[in-house]
Amino acid sequence: MKKLVFLLLIVIGFSSCVLNRTYISDYREQIRLMKANFPEIYELYRQGDVIITSVYTYEKDGQERVHIEYRYR
Repeated sequence: MKKLVFLLLIVIGFSSCVLNRTYISDYREQIRLMKANFPEIYELYRQGDVIITSVYTYEKDGQERVHIEYRYR
């Protein structure tokens, strides 16, 4: 029974993280968020060394956070 409750808590924890994502589709907003939160990745992007695949925001501990997924060329 304890294992089932533990497994249920893990599933709820993961699903709550997934449900609160807000993907940013506006290109200007993506660049603004990247420049403000990840200046070193923005510099690599500007030089053409990385490709941004997605940008989204999520809430953790009551604060809105930004996540950027990218890959190197």
